[in-house]
Amino acid sequence: MASWLPIVIIVFAVALVIGPVFWLKPSSRDRKLAELRQRAATSGLKVQIQPLPASQGTGNAAVYFSQWRNPRRLQTGWALELQRMAHDVNFDGVWDWRNDRPAVEAAMAPLKELVGMLPADATAVYANDSGLGVQWRERSGDPGLARLQEALSTMRPVIEEAIRQPSRQEERADAGTDQGDQRH
Repeated sequence: MASWLPIVIIVFAVALVIGPVFWLKPSSRDRKLAELRQRAATSGLKVQIQPLPASQGTGNAAVYFSQWRNPRRLQTGWALELQRMAHDVNFDGVWDWRNDRPAVEAAMAPLKELVGMLPADATAVYANDSGLGVQWRERSGDPGLARLQEALSTMRPVIEEAIRQPSRQEERADAGTDQGDQRH
């Protein structure tokens, strides 16, 4: 028995060293998500992890951002969130504004088009300093990423211009046109 004791101690020590290494090894799902996020980053999207909307329970999900081309004078700071139930008072059936803070009126039609293009596992749309972002649970994998990329590349420029505040020169020109119209 005494001759086995050193072998048992060595096996136990090796298990103590190797065990945590296997515990830290990413699962196949983690590797797939990392590859998905890397492809998104390569295509120009920025990925951030944020908490899910309250209506979707607890936990986090990735937000894929398409950065603004010209971030000056944009009316951002709003978010659309997926709700549990469709309702007539919501923005678009199951989507509604976070904290009752909607986007400007000019963005409503493009936003409805955007949410219609999103993968089924999308949970929120954000407009902030990072750009136009879509929170997505990533369950739909590569097909979902393709839909998300198409939706953002198509609609981000349209929404960006819809939420842009006019410059002071444009406001003065519009005011001058309005005054000229009133004189005639």
